[in-house]
Amino acid sequence: MPWIVIGIAALIVIGAIVIIPALKDDSPPRPVGKPPRIPKVNLTIQSNVGGADVYLNGQQKGITSDTHHEAMLFNLAPKTYQITLKKSGYADATKTVEVTGYTISQAERIDLQPTE
Repeated sequence: MPWIVIGIAALIVIGAIVIIPALKDDSPPRPVGKPPRIPKVNLTIQSNVGGADVYLNGQQKGITSDTHHEAMLFNLAPKTYQITLKKSGYADATKTVEVTGYTISQAERIDLQPTE
């Protein structure tokens, strides 16, 4: 019986000698702080209205879809933009949007209010 206990203890010690070094992480430490910036970002504009014209810094770039009420603006550089939605029967809505570049895609919601 004592030989069994000694054998089990020896297996545990040998296992610890083999397994513990294998678990050691030799990879370099991950940098602390913000992730690297992505050079081009796709911006999704969501709204409560379909068929609205989408303006990026005063230039028309698209129309919100009738089904999902969304428009996509592709390949924007990280910086601040003025996004305006316009549609007949609704007051224009403008929002300042900062495209951060920390993700490949970004979404912003701009809702329109009906005019009286």
